[in-house]
Amino acid sequence: MRKRALWLVTLVALLWVTIGVSSAQEGLTVLITSEFANIRIIPALGAEVIASVPAASRYPATGRSADNQWVRIDFNGEEGWLNITTLVVQGGDINSLPVADPRTIPYGGFESPRSGYTSSLGPMTGVARDWLRVRAGPGLGYPILANIPIDQTFWILGRTISNTWLQVNFQGTLGWVAIRYVTITGGFDIGVLPVDGIVAERAPISDATDDDYIAILRLMRDRLNLAQPTLDTVRGSWNESSVTGRANCAAPYPARPSDFNIANQLLAAFYPTLNPLLTLFNDAMTNLRAALDLFIEVCNQPGGGNPVGQATVIGALNIISVTDSQFAELRRRLNELIPADLGIVLGPNECLFTFRGRSEVLQIATIGVVYLDTFNPQNVVNGYCFDARAGQSLQFQTLKINGSFSHFLAVSPIDNPTNFLAVGRAAEGTNLLTVGPVLIPANGRYLLILSDQNPNADQPTEGLYAFAIVDITGLVTPPASLAVDPNTGQVNLSLPTPVAGTTPGGGSVGTSCPSTTATCSQLVSCDQATACLIAGVGGLDSDNDGVPCEENLCR
Repeated sequence: MRKRALWLVTLVALLWVTIGVSSAQEGLTVLITSEFANIRIIPALGAEVIASVPAASRYPATGRSADNQWVRIDFNGEEGWLNITTLVVQGGDINSLPVADPRTIPYGGFESPRSGYTSSLGPMTGVARDWLRVRAGPGLGYPILANIPIDQTFWILGRTISNTWLQVNFQGTLGWVAIRYVTITGGFDIGVLPVDGIVAERAPISDATDDDYIAILRLMRDRLNLAQPTLDTVRGSWNESSVTGRANCAAPYPARPSDFNIANQLLAAFYPTLNPLLTLFNDAMTNLRAALDLFIEVCNQPGGGNPVGQATVIGALNIISVTDSQFAELRRRLNELIPADLGIVLGPNECLFTFRGRSEVLQIATIGVVYLDTFNPQNVVNGYCFDARAGQSLQFQTLKINGSFSHFLAVSPIDNPTNFLAVGRAAEGTNLLTVGPVLIPANGRYLLILSDQNPNADQPTEGLYAFAIVDITGLVTPPASLAVDPNTGQVNLSLPTPVAGTTPGGGSVGTSCPSTTATCSQLVSCDQATACLIAGVGGLDSDNDGVPCEENLCR
């Protein structure tokens, strides 16, 4: 088996954030203990300050940063962040607060984002009183998704509990605007709007894919390489001036490099990596332009000979030295992040999984087969891929055979690994975890992640486990469970045979209903839709004429 990379843990860490493994504890507050504390728009030193508050001030705590160095508070209806060194947390444990960050995590979390894209129309409309920014969440720290021109009309769908921000649909973009810049059409009462609004059909960072991420890194490296001749030329010119005491202005000036920009959605999706690179790149280009502009200024001095003092030369060479270091550091970071041509030859039972610019070879798991695998202190997360078809109903089983761990399971499309179709955690003291039925939305390859849900416990993660993916499409009775044979010690699973024509509610229609929660968009044939209608699945026959899914299947 190929060695698994530790970066796979990153996906599980993100998964724990997105499913809200710890919810905010009721009544948790922060008390300011410093003489003054700055409330910032994002959890970062140097970020814009909303206000400075004195000692003994108290605020409701609503979230925390992943490193527990910042606490999110409700400050007069606005989202703000306080550094942990300025306060004490009262009323509970800081770890009970959900992890949040307006730069990288959508408002509402990845599992129910309250911004992105929607086709929903609201119960009322509003008009922009000024040019209006639509943000990914109700706060100044969230990235800008769109800009509404003055006097433009848009749908209003939700509000914050403080009524200071409104959730709007502007030309299909679901986001948040400050209410002070909005005129409500018709004088509707915004109190009827749902607090925190509706869930987006797609998250705002869903277009920021790994391909986009790698492409922007490659583009930045290309731009760095294009600027290198300018740096070399300017360095040579100033070195010559240091010897001659004059600027050689005969040659044409080199190209003047420009700053680099990254789209808000992509920057938000990969903020911890891209923002430092963007800052370093633009600082380097600023320094290079300064050295070039200083040389041009010397050349444009009145008089002849273009003399230049040693203090000017030394200052310019110091700038160039800093720029040289910045170029070298940028190139080093970019080369580390940009994957080379892997040259990997996949085996017949292997697949390639890519997440945030890193690639990993995983084992392909076949539905209906029992597999054995292990955890150890260096490997607390294992990933597998499997193929499934639209409308298939699957159950996922994991069995702890020995060792110290407690199973956590997640299923998602392999090309969209944070779009979790199912998650599950083993109950305390139990060895068997069963998750299902999981209805597969489309034909394709999927990702199964198994990990220890308590990897930071006192006892190191290690042990042996078994897992299986079971096809339960159309089954009336539940399938057999994984179990260790007391005589042979082998792990067995009695796989059920799907019965054609049997549905959870009875009836025989020549096919089966994959799930009692299926919708028309998840079913693949009229026979399947009819089976589900007979089974009593609601919402399939909107006009009650006995024909289900007439819009897309039974026409």
